[in-house]
Amino acid sequence: MEQLSILEKKVLELVETIKKQKQEIVLLSEENIKLKNDIENLETALLSDQNEVGQEKELTKLVVEGLIKDIDALVSSEQR
Repeated sequence: MEQLSILEKKVLELVETIKKQKQEIVLLSEENIKLKNDIENLETALLSDQNEVGQEKELTKLVVEGLIKDIDALVSSEQR
């Protein structure tokens, strides 16, 4: 009889452990979904930032080219 009692106790402990693991799996799955969403949001923000940087780079390039032309024109007119 004592062995059956010990076995019953062990089985109950095992059942409780399984319940806890199932709960942990649910929590981890929810966290995984949240983290995937966070990653997608960060990727979207990064792409947006990259587009902005590209546009700013092009604008800067145009301004610098304009300045170089203006400087060249000034230098040419002073040399005459």
